[in-house]
Amino acid sequence: MTPETRRHDSLSHDAGADLPADLYDLYAQFGIAAETAQVLEVEAGNLALAYLAIFVKPGEVSAQETEVFRAVIDDLNRKTLGAMFRHIRKIAQIDPALLAIMDKALERRNYLIHHFFRTHNFAIQSSSGRATMLRELNQISADLRHGLQILGAMTGTLNQLVGQGKDLNTIVEKLVERGKSIDI
Repeated sequence: MTPETRRHDSLSHDAGADLPADLYDLYAQFGIAAETAQVLEVEAGNLALAYLAIFVKPGEVSAQETEVFRAVIDDLNRKTLGAMFRHIRKIAQIDPALLAIMDKALERRNYLIHHFFRTHNFAIQSSSGRATMLRELNQISADLRHGLQILGAMTGTLNQLVGQGKDLNTIVEKLVERGKSIDI
């Protein structure tokens, strides 16, 4: 195997095929962008929950409030990112410049997941086409990260307002240490 190719049987219909390094990198970058898109969706849900937390006293959550939060989490898990953004717009006033960033992240997420490979169809067959695709994926990732930064800052600000900022950072650090996914 040459340095220009990497063996990755699961990405090929022919189990013995070698992928060109730039194709492997393209698939890797697509995966990174898709992961960022999913984290963006989670953060939109976190923002909605942080907004609800404003109306609850820390450490004094009633059974009824717990049920409300559970219902909201269930609802958020069923919503698309676009639906979550519309929901966020209904519950909060957001600067138009920030809305534009969120809208761009949503548009880029939808394009990535639903149209990226279809749009480039035969470009993937040549190194110049793959280079173009990789440049576009890098820009999509940057746009998604920008949207994620905005949502994260908004969530963090709301959490600080309700006095949950320090506790949440500790919880996140513990989850990272555990290295496991959590079903909520």
